[in-house]
Amino acid sequence: MAQGSQQRNYGDVIANSFGLSGVPSLVARPLHSSRIAISRLSIGARQMGMSARIPAEDSFALAMYLTDTPHHELWAGGRRVVAQGYPANAIRIVNLEREFSALVSHPHEALTFYIPRAALDAFAFEHGARRIDELRCPPGTRDKVLEGLAAALRPSLERPGQADPLFVDYVSLAALSHLASRYGGVRSPSAAGLSPAQLRRALEFMSARHAERITLADVAKACGLSRGHFAQGFKKATGCAPHQWLQRYRLERVQQLLRGSDSAIADIAAACGFTDQSHLSRVFAKMTRQTPAVWRRSRRS
Repeated sequence: MAQGSQQRNYGDVIANSFGLSGVPSLVARPLHSSRIAISRLSIGARQMGMSARIPAEDSFALAMYLTDTPHHELWAGGRRVVAQGYPANAIRIVNLEREFSALVSHPHEALTFYIPRAALDAFAFEHGARRIDELRCPPGTRDKVLEGLAAALRPSLERPGQADPLFVDYVSLAALSHLASRYGGVRSPSAAGLSPAQLRRALEFMSARHAERITLADVAKACGLSRGHFAQGFKKATGCAPHQWLQRYRLERVQQLLRGSDSAIADIAAACGFTDQSHLSRVFAKMTRQTPAVWRRSRRS
């Protein structure tokens, strides 16, 4: 497939090398001036054989195999550099400073993280750590922390347009922190709490703008903090992540409007930060085991 004919999206270098377009993807902005892309790839019969080369760039690619893959090869400079199988949930991290190709012999599913050098540099700077030269990870490693973070992201990849930016930024920041600590040699930063004034400002900001698609950067800026400091401090102060607090607040507002108004459920969804009625219904049913309409009738009968 001609690579130049595809519409390109940020961080799609792996997908593009396989001739894949329109793959489910999320783009996070966990730190200042840096973005991380997460994509789900379905490699099938059309991708068998040698892929197109990925141009060299100062970035890292993390692949988590979602299905057992008996054999997979990476090539660079005309030489095979990695050849092995991967069980489901095993990972591989590649520094894209060289041109790589993949020799694919088995269909498989994978989750990929595209991590530019700028993201690692920003993390190290924010935490007063040395520059991370390399992420050292033996191919085929099983990492329970990354498995959990990937599992949290997978529902959002099924409906990227409904993904909560605050949630995607938070999980991506957690992944970046873990990678820097476990594979980059940076000590995990200790969690510093928020002052009462900072916590109050965060809660006021999120509640006032609960109908908007706010980001981690938005709330951290309102508190006068870095994104990393805010994310850690908020969880230490409240016991939950910012996106979890915001979702609970949104659902409480939904219940108030269902009880106290005759507004259409679609209008309530829009007023409370959900992309549409079906989005609200899925989230609401997960919490209450009832649809909004059934819940409303049960409270009025």
